[in-house]
Amino acid sequence: MRLSLPASLSLLLFAWQAACAQTADDFFNSGAQFYISNNIANAKQAVAGGLKRYPNDVKLKKLEELLKQQQQSQSSQSQQNQNQQQNQQNQQNQNQQQQSRQQSQQNQQQPNQQAQNQSSQQNDKQQQEQQRQAKSAGRQSDRKQDGQTGQDQAVAAQEMSPEQAQRLLDAQKGDEQFLQLKPKNPPESPKRPIKDW
Repeated sequence: MRLSLPASLSLLLFAWQAACAQTADDFFNSGAQFYISNNIANAKQAVAGGLKRYPNDVKLKKLEELLKQQQQSQSSQSQQNQNQQQNQQNQQNQNQQQQSRQQSQQNQQQPNQQAQNQSSQQNDKQQQEQQRQAKSAGRQSDRKQDGQTGQDQAVAAQEMSPEQAQRLLDAQKGDEQFLQLKPKNPPESPKRPIKDW
């Protein structure tokens, strides 16, 4: 028996539809596979296609709810991550601003401290100089009063200022010689090696 062409085409079309037809379980299984492989977008497409054909299927509805929960948790996690990153950046900015403030305060205080140190050093030098002058004036008046001999006056004249002492030491530096070590006894025979340990 031979089938006519239109009948064979309709039979072929029916077989193709039967082969392509998916049940609700097929949509659920493909959506679940995509969900397991963490491919949420394709899982949603498979479930949406299944719900178009089978809107009352319980499994597809539950999988859709699960996908929505997953998406909400991912969005909340991403929001938390963004908030955390924002907080870290804000903290870093605050730390940098605080450090810059401290540094600027230190820079402002440094010249003031240097000026104070210089003025205190100058005051100290002046006081020391006045004390030296007072001592030397007191010594001279004591000597005159006591009627000391010329020998004491020569000793006083031999006292040097620190600058003069430094100049004298610098002048003698060039005259110094380094100590050269010479062995006490030369080696007995040139064939024997010298032990240096």
